[in-house]
Amino acid sequence: MEQAVRDGKVRSIGISNYYTPSELNAVLAYAQIPPAVIQNENHPYNQNSELAAYAQEACGAYVESWYPLGGRGNTDVLFGDETIAGIATARGVSPAQILLRWHIQAGYITIPGSSNPDHIAENISIFDFELTDNEMAALAALDRQHRFERW
Repeated sequence: MEQAVRDGKVRSIGISNYYTPSELNAVLAYAQIPPAVIQNENHPYNQNSELAAYAQEACGAYVESWYPLGGRGNTDVLFGDETIAGIATARGVSPAQILLRWHIQAGYITIPGSSNPDHIAENISIFDFELTDNEMAALAALDRQHRFERW
């Protein structure tokens, strides 16, 4: 991959499923070109905040969220969470919109997937509001370091 960057075939390198500063350090110990992105399962129940801060400081990398809405079979868990649903109801938006807005405000890259045109339109409609500091704190308090996938 580094040769592909040097050859101008790709602009940057990303890695996936590195969850701790020590795991990132193992890559940085031999990488000549540090990763620009670390793609991890990331949502309010598994926030990767320590890694996100460390990656920015160590090499300028950002965390990209896969399963930003909980992933296959788990969206209902996050959508039904009392805190997430309560903020959504109070704001008159969907739980998905609250989750995606949280990702953006928390500094994560998030690319939700959907083939449903209504969901796609809903997912992009998150830039006309901001979560308050209290709402962000309430969502931060949901971190359980709980991943839905374990492969």
